[in-house]
Amino acid sequence: MAERRRDGFFPGEAELAGREGRWSVYRMEFPDGWGTMTSCLVMPGIWLIRNDFHTASGFPEEERCPGLVEINHCRAGRFECTMRDGRLVWLGPQDFSVSDMSRPPLDSRFRQGLYQGISLVLEPGTAGASLGGMLGEEAPDLPELFRVLLSERHFLVLRSEPRIQHIFSELYHVPAEGEGAYYKLKTAELMLFLQERQRQVRRAGAVYHSRDLTRRVRELEARMTEDLRAHIPIPALAEEYRIGQSTLKKYFLRLYGEPPYAYLKRRRMEEAAFLLDTTGQSVTQIAAAVGYQNASKFSAAFRSIYGLSPQDYKKGRRLE
Repeated sequence: MAERRRDGFFPGEAELAGREGRWSVYRMEFPDGWGTMTSCLVMPGIWLIRNDFHTASGFPEEERCPGLVEINHCRAGRFECTMRDGRLVWLGPQDFSVSDMSRPPLDSRFRQGLYQGISLVLEPGTAGASLGGMLGEEAPDLPELFRVLLSERHFLVLRSEPRIQHIFSELYHVPAEGEGAYYKLKTAELMLFLQERQRQVRRAGAVYHSRDLTRRVRELEARMTEDLRAHIPIPALAEEYRIGQSTLKKYFLRLYGEPPYAYLKRRRMEEAAFLLDTTGQSVTQIAAAVGYQNASKFSAAFRSIYGLSPQDYKKGRRLE
Protein backbone atom coordinates (compact mmCIF):
# COMPACT_ATOMS: atom_id res chain seq x y z
CA MET A 1 0.00 0.00 0.00
CA ALA A 2 1.30 3.46 -0.93
CA GLU A 3 2.64 5.66 1.85
CA ARG A 4 1.89 9.34 2.22
CA ARG A 5 4.75 11.55 1.10
CA ARG A 6 7.21 12.82 3.74
CA ASP A 7 8.95 15.61 1.84
CA GLY A 8 8.22 19.29 1.51
CA PHE A 9 8.25 19.93 -2.24
CA PHE A 10 6.23 17.21 -4.01
CA PRO A 11 2.58 17.96 -4.90
CA GLY A 12 0.09 17.17 -2.18
CA GLU A 13 -1.46 14.50 -4.39
CA ALA A 14 1.79 12.50 -4.51
CA GLU A 15 2.07 9.21 -2.66
CA LEU A 16 5.27 7.26 -2.15
CA ALA A 17 4.64 4.12 -4.20
CA GLY A 18 7.98 2.39 -3.72
CA ARG A 19 11.75 2.55 -3.82
CA GLU A 20 14.20 1.33 -6.45
CA GLY A 21 17.73 1.55 -5.10
CA ARG A 22 18.58 5.23 -4.66
CA TRP A 23 15.28 6.26 -6.30
CA SER A 24 11.93 6.98 -4.60
CA VAL A 25 8.86 6.66 -6.85
CA TYR A 26 5.93 8.99 -6.17
CA ARG A 27 2.64 8.41 -7.97
CA MET A 28 -0.35 10.71 -8.56
CA GLU A 29 -3.81 9.76 -9.78
CA PHE A 30 -5.93 12.19 -11.81
CA PRO A 31 -9.51 11.92 -13.13
CA ASP A 32 -8.13 11.45 -16.66
CA GLY A 33 -4.81 9.70 -16.06
CA TRP A 34 -1.74 9.40 -13.83
CA GLY A 35 1.74 10.69 -13.24
CA THR A 36 4.98 9.62 -11.56
CA MET A 37 7.87 11.62 -10.14
CA THR A 38 10.94 9.46 -9.48
CA SER A 39 13.45 11.20 -7.21
CA CYS A 40 16.97 10.75 -5.88
CA LEU A 41 19.36 12.89 -3.82
CA VAL A 42 22.29 13.85 -6.05
CA MET A 43 24.24 15.55 -3.26
CA PRO A 44 23.25 17.53 -0.15
CA GLY A 45 20.89 20.28 -1.24
CA ILE A 46 20.20 18.91 -4.76
CA TRP A 47 17.46 16.45 -5.77
CA LEU A 48 16.90 15.11 -9.28
CA ILE A 49 13.37 14.12 -10.38
CA ARG A 50 12.24 12.23 -13.48
CA ASN A 51 8.74 13.38 -14.48
CA ASP A 52 6.32 11.20 -16.43
CA PHE A 53 2.72 12.49 -16.66
CA HIS A 54 -0.06 11.02 -18.78
CA THR A 55 -2.90 13.42 -18.04
CA ALA A 56 -4.23 16.78 -19.19
CA SER A 57 -4.92 17.72 -15.58
CA GLY A 58 -2.45 19.73 -13.58
CA PHE A 59 -2.23 21.06 -10.07
CA PRO A 60 -4.18 23.78 -8.29
CA GLU A 61 -2.18 26.44 -6.48
CA GLU A 62 0.97 24.74 -5.25
CA GLU A 63 2.34 25.13 -1.74
CA ARG A 64 5.06 27.71 -1.22
CA CYS A 65 8.50 26.25 -0.58
CA PRO A 66 10.66 29.12 0.70
CA GLY A 67 14.37 28.75 0.06
CA LEU A 68 14.04 26.27 -2.81
CA VAL A 69 14.67 26.71 -6.54
CA GLU A 70 13.36 24.40 -9.26
CA ILE A 71 14.96 23.76 -12.65
CA ASN A 72 12.86 22.00 -15.29
CA HIS A 73 13.70 20.54 -18.69
CA CYS A 74 10.91 19.34 -21.00
CA ARG A 75 11.64 16.27 -23.07
CA ALA A 76 8.15 15.69 -24.51
CA GLY A 77 4.68 17.23 -24.20
CA ARG A 78 3.74 20.63 -22.83
CA PHE A 79 3.52 22.09 -19.33
CA GLU A 80 1.93 25.48 -18.79
CA CYS A 81 1.02 27.56 -15.77
CA THR A 82 -0.50 30.90 -14.85
CA MET A 83 1.75 33.18 -12.82
CA ARG A 84 0.62 35.60 -10.13
CA ASP A 85 1.20 38.63 -12.36
CA GLY A 86 -1.13 37.26 -15.05
CA ARG A 87 1.52 35.87 -17.41
CA LEU A 88 1.10 32.42 -18.89
CA VAL A 89 4.39 30.54 -19.12
CA TRP A 90 4.96 27.17 -20.70
CA LEU A 91 7.55 24.56 -21.53
CA GLY A 92 7.57 22.59 -24.78
CA PRO A 93 10.11 20.04 -26.02
CA GLN A 94 13.71 21.15 -25.33
CA ASP A 95 12.62 24.16 -23.24
CA PHE A 96 14.23 24.87 -19.88
CA SER A 97 13.12 26.94 -16.90
CA VAL A 98 14.35 28.18 -13.52
CA SER A 99 11.73 29.11 -10.93
CA ASP A 100 11.47 30.35 -7.35
CA MET A 101 9.45 27.80 -5.38
CA SER A 102 8.53 30.40 -2.76
CA ARG A 103 6.41 32.09 -5.46
CA PRO A 104 4.59 29.19 -7.16
CA PRO A 105 2.11 29.64 -10.04
CA LEU A 106 -1.60 30.02 -9.46
CA ASP A 107 -2.32 26.84 -11.42
CA SER A 108 -0.71 24.46 -13.90
CA ARG A 109 -1.77 21.92 -16.52
CA PHE A 110 -0.48 19.46 -19.16
CA ARG A 111 -2.36 20.66 -22.23
CA GLN A 112 -1.40 17.80 -24.56
CA GLY A 113 -2.13 15.05 -22.05
CA LEU A 114 1.56 14.19 -21.84
CA TYR A 115 4.59 15.63 -20.10
CA GLN A 116 8.01 14.03 -19.64
CA GLY A 117 11.19 15.65 -18.44
CA ILE A 118 13.68 16.16 -15.64
CA SER A 119 13.59 18.53 -12.66
CA LEU A 120 16.29 19.58 -10.25
CA VAL A 121 15.23 21.00 -6.88
CA LEU A 122 17.95 22.95 -5.07
CA GLU A 123 18.43 24.53 -1.67
CA PRO A 124 21.04 27.07 -2.89
CA GLY A 125 23.03 27.43 0.33
CA THR A 126 23.47 23.72 0.96
CA ALA A 127 23.88 22.96 -2.75
CA GLY A 128 26.51 25.66 -3.07
CA ALA A 129 28.53 24.14 -0.24
CA SER A 130 28.29 20.73 -1.92
CA LEU A 131 29.53 22.13 -5.22
CA GLY A 132 32.30 23.98 -3.39
CA GLY A 133 33.55 20.62 -2.13
CA MET A 134 33.76 19.44 -5.76
CA LEU A 135 34.96 22.54 -7.60
CA GLY A 136 36.83 24.49 -4.94
CA GLU A 137 37.08 28.29 -5.16
CA GLU A 138 35.74 28.37 -8.74
CA ALA A 139 32.39 26.92 -7.71
CA PRO A 140 29.42 29.24 -8.50
CA ASP A 141 27.93 31.22 -5.62
CA LEU A 142 24.49 29.63 -5.92
CA PRO A 143 22.55 31.94 -3.55
CA GLU A 144 23.85 34.97 -5.49
CA LEU A 145 23.35 33.23 -8.85
CA PHE A 146 19.67 32.54 -8.27
CA ARG A 147 19.12 35.91 -6.61
CA VAL A 148 20.21 37.58 -9.85
CA LEU A 149 18.41 35.18 -12.19
CA LEU A 150 15.11 35.43 -10.31
CA SER A 151 15.25 38.92 -8.78
CA GLU A 152 12.64 40.45 -11.08
CA ARG A 153 10.99 37.57 -12.91
CA HIS A 154 10.58 34.58 -10.65
CA PHE A 155 10.18 32.24 -13.64
CA LEU A 156 12.99 32.30 -16.24
CA VAL A 157 12.50 30.34 -19.49
CA LEU A 158 15.11 29.49 -22.13
CA ARG A 159 13.88 28.14 -25.45
CA SER A 160 15.74 25.29 -27.17
CA GLU A 161 19.16 26.31 -25.86
CA PRO A 162 21.75 24.02 -27.57
CA ARG A 163 24.04 23.74 -24.54
CA ILE A 164 21.11 22.83 -22.32
CA GLN A 165 20.16 20.08 -24.77
CA HIS A 166 23.68 18.69 -24.54
CA ILE A 167 23.60 18.62 -20.74
CA PHE A 168 20.12 17.15 -20.38
CA SER A 169 20.31 14.67 -23.25
CA GLU A 170 23.04 12.93 -21.29
CA LEU A 171 21.03 13.06 -18.06
CA TYR A 172 18.34 10.95 -19.74
CA HIS A 173 20.87 8.20 -20.52
CA VAL A 174 23.09 7.81 -17.47
CA PRO A 175 25.09 4.57 -17.28
CA ALA A 176 24.26 2.41 -14.29
CA GLU A 177 27.93 2.14 -13.33
CA GLY A 178 29.01 5.37 -11.65
CA GLU A 179 25.49 6.79 -11.80
CA GLY A 180 25.82 8.95 -8.70
CA ALA A 181 29.12 10.51 -9.79
CA TYR A 182 27.75 11.19 -13.26
CA TYR A 183 24.76 13.10 -11.85
CA LYS A 184 27.10 15.21 -9.74
CA LEU A 185 29.26 16.11 -12.74
CA LYS A 186 26.28 17.02 -14.97
CA THR A 187 24.73 19.10 -12.18
CA ALA A 188 28.01 20.99 -11.78
CA GLU A 189 28.11 21.58 -15.56
CA LEU A 190 24.57 22.95 -15.46
CA MET A 191 25.39 25.35 -12.64
CA LEU A 192 28.42 26.64 -14.56
CA PHE A 193 26.20 27.23 -17.58
CA LEU A 194 23.77 29.22 -15.44
CA GLN A 195 26.64 31.25 -14.06
CA GLU A 196 27.42 32.32 -17.65
CA ARG A 197 23.74 33.06 -18.27
CA GLN A 198 23.59 35.19 -15.12
CA ARG A 199 25.66 37.87 -16.83
CA GLN A 200 23.20 38.05 -19.74
CA VAL A 201 19.96 38.36 -17.82
CA ARG A 202 18.04 41.51 -18.55
CA ARG A 203 16.15 42.75 -15.58
CA ALA A 204 12.60 43.93 -16.17
CA GLY A 205 10.60 45.93 -13.65
CA ALA A 206 7.04 45.19 -12.61
CA VAL A 207 4.46 45.83 -15.32
CA TYR A 208 0.83 46.79 -14.78
CA HIS A 209 -1.68 44.46 -16.42
CA SER A 210 -5.27 45.51 -17.12
CA ARG A 211 -7.55 42.66 -16.02
CA ASP A 212 -9.96 43.28 -18.89
CA LEU A 213 -7.21 43.34 -21.52
CA THR A 214 -5.55 40.30 -19.96
CA ARG A 215 -8.85 38.39 -20.21
CA ARG A 216 -9.40 39.41 -23.82
CA VAL A 217 -5.85 38.55 -24.90
CA ARG A 218 -6.18 35.12 -23.27
CA GLU A 219 -9.46 34.55 -25.11
CA LEU A 220 -7.73 35.66 -28.31
CA GLU A 221 -4.87 33.19 -27.71
CA ALA A 222 -7.37 30.36 -27.23
CA ARG A 223 -9.14 31.34 -30.45
CA MET A 224 -5.84 31.57 -32.33
CA THR A 225 -4.68 28.10 -31.22
CA GLU A 226 -7.92 26.10 -31.03
CA ASP A 227 -7.36 24.85 -34.60
CA LEU A 228 -3.69 24.96 -35.56
CA ARG A 229 -4.60 24.41 -39.22
CA ALA A 230 -6.38 27.76 -39.36
CA HIS A 231 -4.67 30.98 -40.43
CA ILE A 232 -6.47 33.92 -38.81
CA PRO A 233 -4.84 37.31 -39.52
CA ILE A 234 -3.88 39.36 -36.47
CA PRO A 235 -5.91 42.38 -37.71
CA ALA A 236 -9.02 40.17 -37.81
CA LEU A 237 -8.38 38.92 -34.27
CA ALA A 238 -7.75 42.46 -33.04
CA GLU A 239 -11.09 43.56 -34.49
CA GLU A 240 -12.95 40.51 -33.14
CA TYR A 241 -11.70 41.12 -29.59
CA ARG A 242 -11.88 44.93 -29.77
CA ILE A 243 -8.18 45.52 -29.15
CA GLY A 244 -5.92 47.87 -31.07
CA GLN A 245 -3.21 46.00 -32.96
CA SER A 246 -0.31 47.72 -31.17
CA THR A 247 -1.97 47.10 -27.77
CA LEU A 248 -2.63 43.48 -28.73
CA LYS A 249 1.00 42.88 -29.63
CA LYS A 250 2.28 44.63 -26.49
CA TYR A 251 0.01 42.69 -24.11
CA PHE A 252 0.53 39.41 -25.94
CA LEU A 253 4.29 39.78 -25.54
CA ARG A 254 3.89 40.56 -21.82
CA LEU A 255 1.62 37.59 -21.16
CA TYR A 256 3.17 34.94 -23.41
CA GLY A 257 6.75 36.11 -23.83
CA GLU A 258 6.65 36.14 -27.64
CA PRO A 259 4.87 38.12 -30.41
CA PRO A 260 1.64 36.46 -31.65
CA TYR A 261 2.99 34.96 -34.88
CA ALA A 262 6.18 33.65 -33.22
CA TYR A 263 4.07 32.12 -30.44
CA LEU A 264 1.73 30.48 -32.96
CA LYS A 265 4.65 29.05 -34.92
CA ARG A 266 6.12 27.58 -31.71
CA ARG A 267 2.75 26.11 -30.72
CA ARG A 268 2.46 24.47 -34.14
CA MET A 269 5.93 23.00 -33.88
CA GLU A 270 5.25 21.76 -30.33
CA GLU A 271 2.14 19.97 -31.60
CA ALA A 272 4.14 18.56 -34.51
CA ALA A 273 6.80 17.24 -32.09
CA PHE A 274 4.03 15.68 -30.00
CA LEU A 275 2.58 13.94 -33.08
CA LEU A 276 6.03 12.75 -34.14
CA ASP A 277 6.49 11.29 -30.64
CA THR A 278 3.12 9.63 -30.28
CA THR A 279 1.72 8.71 -33.72
CA GLY A 280 2.78 6.90 -36.87
CA GLN A 281 1.67 9.72 -39.14
CA SER A 282 3.93 10.77 -41.99
CA VAL A 283 5.71 14.13 -42.00
CA THR A 284 3.33 15.31 -44.74
CA GLN A 285 0.28 14.37 -42.64
CA ILE A 286 1.69 16.10 -39.57
CA ALA A 287 2.56 19.20 -41.58
CA ALA A 288 -1.08 19.44 -42.73
CA ALA A 289 -2.33 18.87 -39.18
CA VAL A 290 -0.51 21.99 -37.97
CA GLY A 291 -1.40 24.23 -40.91
CA TYR A 292 1.39 23.64 -43.46
CA GLN A 293 0.45 22.48 -46.96
CA ASN A 294 4.08 22.58 -48.06
CA ALA A 295 6.19 19.88 -46.37
CA SER A 296 9.49 21.64 -47.11
CA LYS A 297 8.29 24.88 -45.46
CA PHE A 298 7.11 22.83 -42.49
CA SER A 299 10.51 21.10 -42.23
CA ALA A 300 12.30 24.47 -42.33
CA ALA A 301 10.02 25.85 -39.58
CA PHE A 302 10.54 22.73 -37.44
CA ARG A 303 14.31 22.92 -37.86
CA SER A 304 14.30 26.61 -36.85
CA ILE A 305 12.77 25.63 -33.47
CA TYR A 306 14.42 22.28 -32.69
CA GLY A 307 17.60 22.33 -34.77
CA LEU A 308 16.63 19.04 -36.46
CA SER A 309 14.48 18.03 -39.39
CA PRO A 310 11.19 16.29 -38.45
CA GLN A 311 12.61 13.02 -39.81
CA ASP A 312 15.76 13.27 -37.68
CA TYR A 313 13.73 14.26 -34.61
CA LYS A 314 11.49 11.22 -35.00
CA LYS A 315 14.46 8.92 -35.65
CA GLY A 316 16.20 10.19 -32.52
CA ARG A 317 13.17 9.59 -30.32
CA ARG A 318 12.77 6.08 -31.70
CA LEU A 319 16.41 5.32 -30.86
CA GLU A 320 15.81 6.59 -27.31
